Amino acid sequence: MKSTVSILALGLVCIAIAPVSFAQDAKPLDKVSMRFGFIATGNDAMWAYGVEKGFFRAEGIDLELREGKGSAVTAQTVAAGTDDFGVDIDGGTFLGLAAKGLPATAVMATVAGSPVVVLSSLDKPIKTPADLAGKQIAITAGDGPSALFPVLLQRNKIDASAVTQINMQPGPKISSLLTGRVDGVATNIVIQATLEAKGMKINAMKYSDFGVATPGQYLIVSNEFLKAKPALIQRVVNAMRKSLEATAQDPNAAAASFSRAYPNYDQATALGEVKLLLGLFHSAATKDKPLGSVSIEDAKAGAEALTASGVMAAGVDVSGFVTNRFVAP
Repeated sequence: MKSTVSILALGLVCIAIAPVSFAQDAKPLDKVSMRFGFIATGNDAMWAYGVEKGFFRAEGIDLELREGKGSAVTAQTVAAGTDDFGVDIDGGTFLGLAAKGLPATAVMATVAGSPVVVLSSLDKPIKTPADLAGKQIAITAGDGPSALFPVLLQRNKIDASAVTQINMQPGPKISSLLTGRVDGVATNIVIQATLEAKGMKINAMKYSDFGVATPGQYLIVSNEFLKAKPALIQRVVNAMRKSLEATAQDPNAAAASFSRAYPNYDQATALGEVKLLLGLFHSAATKDKPLGSVSIEDAKAGAEALTASGVMAAGVDVSGFVTNRFVAP
């Protein structure tokens, strides 16, 4: 009897310690930082959703999401190695910086289609560039939509002197349209959700429909990181593609997940932003390619527009600033 009890006790001890031994043998997760192009908005719902769904942990990644202060700032912190990845980086902004020597590469298109628009009230819509004549348009000096606005006018043969451009910060741009101080705003399409949440029905005129196309938004890494950790980049891209796919299948769940991660942000607005982005997950050049594909064609079209706006010098080969090696089947 004593022998039987001893064997039973030994067995229980072995069972008790087995999980501990397994945990000790498990490979630790790689800690990875990812900074947004701006503060957290519905633009980032898919990444919060991917974390909650466990896509990153399944790839062996412990992902830290960090808010940003603009695409240009995030691109520079990534290039400097302060952040591992930069996400939702405006494509035009990135190409312009890379052309000036920023040591970074775009490894995925988180949004392939161009989100650059002129938003106006549906009561007084600006549907075509010709409608801009005689209007007051809010811009923000230095941002992508505003830098490309003169190109939009030029390519559609609109006299720039016929359009009044009023420079202001992003927040006041929204309120100025709501109060009728301006007729339209040059901005990113996700702003439409904020305006509609405040009760204004909106018309969105896409630059890309009128001869001015730039890449949408990129996932970027420093060139040093690209050289040193390609396998880690591949795992991150794998998880991000799964996050995009899951968001496309259930945008409501993605917005709810984002709301749990960022409870101070209005969930309805986040959902509206997600739905606006769904139509831009692919561009015309990537519609038959895997989700997240980086298009050289889109990058070159963006370079052409940036050159015309004076942001980029003529003759720059942008194919060296982007890669599709982590997305291509």
